[in-house]
Amino acid sequence: MIIDFHTHVGDIRSTDRMDHTPVTFENLIERLDDEGIDKAVLLPLGGTPEAAQFPALFSPYPDIVSLLKAASEHADRIVPFGNLDPRMGGMGNKRHDFTGTDFSWILERFTEMGCVGIGEVTANIPFDDPRVISMMKQCGDWDLPVLFHCAPPGLGFYGLIDEAGSPKLERMLQQVPDTTIVGHSTGFWAEVDGNITNETKSTYPEGPITKEGSLPRLLRTYPNLYADISANSGYNALTRDREYGIRFLKEFQDRIIFGTDVCFADKESRMPHLSFLRGLLDEGAIGREIFDKITSGNGLRILKRYKG
Repeated sequence: MIIDFHTHVGDIRSTDRMDHTPVTFENLIERLDDEGIDKAVLLPLGGTPEAAQFPALFSPYPDIVSLLKAASEHADRIVPFGNLDPRMGGMGNKRHDFTGTDFSWILERFTEMGCVGIGEVTANIPFDDPRVISMMKQCGDWDLPVLFHCAPPGLGFYGLIDEAGSPKLERMLQQVPDTTIVGHSTGFWAEVDGNITNETKSTYPEGPITKEGSLPRLLRTYPNLYADISANSGYNALTRDREYGIRFLKEFQDRIIFGTDVCFADKESRMPHLSFLRGLLDEGAIGREIFDKITSGNGLRILKRYKG
């Protein structure tokens, strides 16, 4: 079995990039069939203002609940996640303790709808913000893994905020040992390199890895952290230094998860991750056991609520 652990459905085009074709359930499943992928984890977007694009307001599924209801018609291929913003739970002009928001009401309803995880979390606040810690702990209480998007400090980004060296992510991991955390994005994957700065954390660094960064250290230290290889960020991290990338796959074979993060239905928007992994398998750079762990085994292991 092969599972794409990072997919989206909906219109996430920006107003200056309307030339793309939005992803629908139908063309998502068509892509899965073309690439030989059995199932896709659906990560709803739209729950965070920083990640919102205007065209999404007029899509067939403009909110998380309508998207999840539509996903239920494709339960044989789609594995649904819910989504949250740690800032949810405000009480208007009433005094309210934002660090103690009780998410059980919405987590219960998500699980009733068949959701087996939470993500992609894109709120633009620090990893170690008390609201993030509280939300992550509660997701762990419900056996729901959380997949996040990481951003560097500064304006114009979406995703949980950290600095070079991942100090805020580490502080969060220290406080949520019982929650499975799955990392993603440039801000996460640039950290394979120990030479990055706050300015290069949101880029695709090139060239050999001459000094290991915080990511391998965190994976060695915190057993609840997993790495989603989707998008150009994950692919670049694994291929910029091919020898290092293969060593990384071998060392962390139990913690790496295959995903694509294909955002548009155009064929040119497809991602090369699965072809890359299949190529490594064919040439003997990785074995079948490692390939199977990355493409399905690790993902299934952390989806404790999944019954498919």
